[in-house]
Amino acid sequence: MPGHAAGKTAGRRKSAEERRLGIVQAVLDLAGERGPDAITTQAIAEHIGVTQGALFRHFPDKQAMWLAVFEWVRAALGASADAAIDPKASPLANLEGVFCAHVGLVAEHPGVPRALYHELQTVGDSAVRNAVRAMVGDYRRRLLRLFEQAKATGELPTGLDAALATVLFIGAVQGLVIQAALAGGEAGLARSARPMFALLLGGYRGTGTPGRPRRTTRAFR
Repeated sequence: MPGHAAGKTAGRRKSAEERRLGIVQAVLDLAGERGPDAITTQAIAEHIGVTQGALFRHFPDKQAMWLAVFEWVRAALGASADAAIDPKASPLANLEGVFCAHVGLVAEHPGVPRALYHELQTVGDSAVRNAVRAMVGDYRRRLLRLFEQAKATGELPTGLDAALATVLFIGAVQGLVIQAALAGGEAGLARSARPMFALLLGGYRGTGTPGRPRRTTRAFR
């Protein structure tokens, strides 16, 4: 019977991986609501309706939870970029698609940028901070390739500093996130993506003309 089957599905015990994912999502939810500093294991447990002991059956410590959170962010950011890139589209169209996908991701998960910024502001090295650096580095390299492709096709000036363009690209997303936080929510964040990219594009194209490179300052590595 359909009702009986649905009941069995609803009552199915979650796998260990599903429970781990639930904990990761709880951490991101709480990061969006109260900020990473205020997230305790008790708050995570209460958010998903389990005991603190249940959390530590899936993660040995809080650092392991944060590592899993940033691994999820890395995978989600990569997947959103993959989905936005069309092999048949121009590099510039793909850059716009990735920009909108990035903004869409942080609009859907406001805890993501808050967790990232918090970790990058901490002093010293840790496994979590190193994971965040690696994630940001991978993303920047992917953007850099798209900028270089757009220069090669003549869509962007050959004199454009692709490294600085990548910094500005990510910084524009950060600016939208900060504006959304000041406005009290992420409701209009996704709608701002394309107008913001249009402004970025004007800046990118204003650095020179195709075939006539200008001298630019290299970004810090």
